[in-house]
Amino acid sequence: MDYHILLTNDDGLHSAPFRAFWTGLMERKIGKVTVVVPEHEMSAAGKGITLHKPLRIRKLPVKVRGFGYREAFTVSGTPGDAVTVAVKYIMDSEPDVVVSGINVGDNITLDNIFTSGTIAAALQGTIMGITSSAFSVEIPAGQPSRPVDRFLTHARLAAMITEWLVKKGLPEGVDLLNVNFPYRISEDTPVRITRLARMKFENYVLERIDTRGNPYYWLGGNPVPVTEKDRGTDLYALMVERAVSITPINLDLSVRELDCEELNRKRRKALEEIASLADQLKEYLVDLTRRHSHVQEEETTSF
Repeated sequence: MDYHILLTNDDGLHSAPFRAFWTGLMERKIGKVTVVVPEHEMSAAGKGITLHKPLRIRKLPVKVRGFGYREAFTVSGTPGDAVTVAVKYIMDSEPDVVVSGINVGDNITLDNIFTSGTIAAALQGTIMGITSSAFSVEIPAGQPSRPVDRFLTHARLAAMITEWLVKKGLPEGVDLLNVNFPYRISEDTPVRITRLARMKFENYVLERIDTRGNPYYWLGGNPVPVTEKDRGTDLYALMVERAVSITPINLDLSVRELDCEELNRKRRKALEEIASLADQLKEYLVDLTRRHSHVQEEETTSF
């Protein structure tokens, strides 16, 4: 059975990890891939939608590594707009899965759930009732975020998870997967099922003076210290263990009376299913890195 995949992001068409993910999905031959992305980079846009101006759609030919030219659409709006326009207008049928990324830079912690445009695109798919996942890769300071080949291992792992999602769906009680990859991956890279840490950076505000003597302001952030109490979180997995982090997320933020026994049963079952995915991903990672160990260091093909 051929599946229909909606691939989106918040970085636009020229992101190397995104283009690698497109290649990985094509290599895996899961089914048809429809690409709809924001026209411009929309990092940190959150789950905004555009209501105050019209949206414009462009169809473009894009060269995909190893597969020649393929069709892609850009939308002059947010990542959430891109998913809505794709499902409600561009695609001839609802996709089996929405996958967002691979984002340039990690998207870990609760703070990013509400801020990240990459996660927002997946959230929009989830809210529309479609199985969805967000994928991001850490880019350490001073490390290059291209070419495409640098991220092919990450992309092939993301494609494997995508196939698992379209064939199995998400477990009951899980609305979304948030997956973060370390920059460097080898057969020794762990795979962890994690929970969300609260934040990665503590914000501050800098005041500067422009050439006319008027003040202006920059928002910045200092990394929060990561300690042993953070073990089990996406922050600890990525920053300390240098692991692939798979975070299952439930979107019910309500505070209400629950049957704890029933809730715990559902959570245990869901985590068992995600653990099975993590085991499969680790096996695939070992095989993949042994077969393609030269990819990240030796190949320099650009898009």
